[in-house]
Amino acid sequence: MDIQQLRYFVAVAEELHFGRAAERLHVTSSPLSRRIRELEKELGQELFDRRYHQIELTPFGHVFLEPARDVLARFDALAGLAAQAAPAPPARVRVGATPLAPTQVLDLVLETLEKVSPGIELPVTLEPSAGLLGLMATHKLDIAVVHLPVDDPDLGSLALAEYRFAVVMRPGDPLADREELTLGDLADRQMLLTSPKVHPLVMNRLRDHLRSGGVTRIRELPHNDVVQIAAHVAHSDALSLVASSSLAGRVLGESGLVLVRLNDPDLHFQLGVVWPASLEARGGPVVDAVKALRERRGASLTIL
Repeated sequence: MDIQQLRYFVAVAEELHFGRAAERLHVTSSPLSRRIRELEKELGQELFDRRYHQIELTPFGHVFLEPARDVLARFDALAGLAAQAAPAPPARVRVGATPLAPTQVLDLVLETLEKVSPGIELPVTLEPSAGLLGLMATHKLDIAVVHLPVDDPDLGSLALAEYRFAVVMRPGDPLADREELTLGDLADRQMLLTSPKVHPLVMNRLRDHLRSGGVTRIRELPHNDVVQIAAHVAHSDALSLVASSSLAGRVLGESGLVLVRLNDPDLHFQLGVVWPASLEARGGPVVDAVKALRERRGASLTIL
C-alpha cells in the first residue's frame, strides 16, 4: 500500500466515478482502476461495488474512507513542517540617502536601525534628494536621508544636522588667502550652482538667499557632477559653494581647489530623515528608529 493508492481511492470514493476521478488526478482511467484493484487485493476486501455506469462504496469502503482521508491529510501536512520550523526572515528596511550629504548622518541612521532591530537587513539606495522623494512616493523606500525641508504632507520628517558652506575657488584667486568670506565679498563674482533638480525646494531657497545677499551672477549647471564643477572652477574665475564636510567638499578639496569658509549664519542646509507618515500607526523598526533619533537629537542639531 502506498500514498498514491490512498489518494486514488479517496478521489474515486468522493467522485463515485472513475472518469471524473481520473480527470481530478490528471491521470487516465486505466492506471487508476488498476491501482485500486491492487489496493483491494492487498486489503483482501472490495472497496467499491461496481455496476454498469455506476459505482458505490462497499460497507468496508465506507469504513476505510475516513482513515484514508486522515492519512492523506497528515501526509500533506508534512510539507508545511519545514516552513513552520524555519526561522522568520530578518526584518528589512529599505534606506535611501543622498550622496551629496555628509556620511555621518547616514551612518547614524543605520546604526540606530540596527540597535532597535538587531539583525535587520538595510539595503541602501543612493540618489539625489529629489530622486529619493520620488521613491518614497511610490513606496519603494521606508526611510531616507535627505536635505530638508520637504513639502509633502504624506511624509514625516526629522532634522538631524545642519552644515555650513565653503566657497570653492581656484588657487591664486584673490580671495583664496582669506580665512572666511561673506556674501558681500562675492557680490561681483559668478557663482556656479548645481542643478536645482537635485532638490528644487532647497536649491531654489539657496539661489534666492544668494540673490538677496547681492550675489546675482548665478549660473545653474544642468548636473550635479562634482568632477565637472571642479573643472569649471579650475579653468575660470567662477566660484561655487559646497558643504565642506560632504563627500563633494572632500573631492573638490583633494582636486587642488581652495575652500574658504563662508560666514553667513542664515545660510545653512539641514539634513534629516523622512518616512511615510502612515508607518507611525503601524509601528515597526522605522518608527522605533525615529523615536530613538528624536530622543538622541534633543534640543540641538549636529553641526557638520
